[in-house]
Amino acid sequence: MRVLRDGARKEERVFAPRALSGGLDRRASCMVMVHGAYTASNLLAGTFLSIFLWRASHDLTPIAVYSGLSAVMIPVAFVANGLVWRRLGAGASIRLGLFGNGLSYLLILLLGTDAPHWVVALGLVRGVSEGFYWSGFHLVSYDTTSDRDRDRYFGAQATASLLLTATLPPAAGAIIVAGTHIGGTDRGYQMVFALSTVVLMAAMVVAGQLPSSARQRLSLRRVATLARRNPDWRWVTRARLADGFTGSLIGLVLTILMFLVLKNEQQVGNLNGLMGLLGVGISLALASFMRPQHRIACALVGGALLVLSTLLLPLYLTAWAIIGFGLLRAIGGPLHGNALAPVALQVIDRDPTPQAMRYDYIVHQELCLGIGRVLSIGCFLLLAAPMNQMLLARIVVVVAGAAPILIWAAFARIPQVPSIADADNRALPAVA
Repeated sequence: MRVLRDGARKEERVFAPRALSGGLDRRASCMVMVHGAYTASNLLAGTFLSIFLWRASHDLTPIAVYSGLSAVMIPVAFVANGLVWRRLGAGASIRLGLFGNGLSYLLILLLGTDAPHWVVALGLVRGVSEGFYWSGFHLVSYDTTSDRDRDRYFGAQATASLLLTATLPPAAGAIIVAGTHIGGTDRGYQMVFALSTVVLMAAMVVAGQLPSSARQRLSLRRVATLARRNPDWRWVTRARLADGFTGSLIGLVLTILMFLVLKNEQQVGNLNGLMGLLGVGISLALASFMRPQHRIACALVGGALLVLSTLLLPLYLTAWAIIGFGLLRAIGGPLHGNALAPVALQVIDRDPTPQAMRYDYIVHQELCLGIGRVLSIGCFLLLAAPMNQMLLARIVVVVAGAAPILIWAAFARIPQVPSIADADNRALPAVA
């Protein structure tokens, strides 16, 4: 009997919250590390992928096609994960997504300047990979946190991302510029894409410690009726539609506008690094001191700064305007994003059976994002032919810049009441 009690205590210690990453559960801390590697890869290569495609074609259309197909395939992968590969654990799904992202960078590395001619295949691969990664990420995030530590969890992730942002884009920009003196413009990009692939392969090894987070079979009927089951979810739906519609457009054109003003990849990387450095302190403070009752007020301040930044840049497309834009986003981004990140999970907690229904909510959320992304990129492609593309890009930044306030307005309608579920009583599943 004593042996059994000792074994039980040992098992309890393995699955108990531990003082890593500010008191987060061990597996939540592991997810922070894996997501940090995923972010590092995107900062190294993803930051400059649009510029690479622009250099090769001098046309925004291939970039829009790539982004649009990715946007279509992400929710398709979410649904397939719940219907066809339901027994695939969250950890395995994350590893598969990391592998696919690495493969996409490897393919771009091999294709070189021919990559714009292969954006259809590249977009499909990237979209499926992103879908597998994020479906696992959301499951692990929900299963390893509760409303009491989600501000620390998302704050730790944002702080790690901003620290990486302060260092990796400037380094990648320097590599790309230095590569032009060694073997032409493509050589620097080849080095950056290869390094990103290596980072993602290393992350696959770390992701082996993530939980499996098994779930019941996805029901599209349940997904379609979530707002009736949980009325507060309708506000999350509206926020995600706005986020999807505008977020993809901002990502599509912003890097190109910055590149055209700053003239080379090194300066683009330096600006991203400065924004990351300024945001680190804010994210650390939010991770340490944020309380659920302060989320909406912080998000309002951050959203106002983000809207102001997108009004400034298109009106004054100069280096000084870009610096002002970067400062406003460095402050407003963490205040808005970090504060609102836990709110959707808080609404899931209010479901009568949140553990059983959590993947239905995750899929519904991603479908809303996907619908918004596809509609926005479709509108951009329709307007890209008859209009001057640079004028269209500046209009896009202004229109899409209103999203943070729309997202805040939706989340502000959600009553801040205790959730039904006591997340601390959740049993963590086994390693995938």
